[in-house]
Amino acid sequence: MHHFSVVPERYKDKDPRALLYHFPSLPKVKFAKLMAQFTYYKQLEVAEDLANRQGYILLPFVCMHWQRRGQFTPDRKVKIGRNSFFMMKINELTKSEEFKFKDFLYEVHKDKKFIS
Repeated sequence: MHHFSVVPERYKDKDPRALLYHFPSLPKVKFAKLMAQFTYYKQLEVAEDLANRQGYILLPFVCMHWQRRGQFTPDRKVKIGRNSFFMMKINELTKSEEFKFKDFLYEVHKDKKFIS
């Protein structure tokens, strides 16, 4: 586990901000969904950068047991949109959290051609 990013690497390739200029007849709902996804990843990238500067990784709440979430202070919780993340040190992860986190990272980065 060398790269712990929960943000897909190529999300910036599909930047929807210029779409209305090039395609003025683009449906509003489609554009709104594209912008919502793009801004979610942008906010997640900023939160991940701040967590990494403090020596933490962002661990999604789905990777943690509900009782373990209560063991840590609420100032380590990060909520972006509907999803919540916890700032954790790598050595604080349990074996099951590591396994779930690796599975989560695989799902995020599965479109990469060079995953082994």
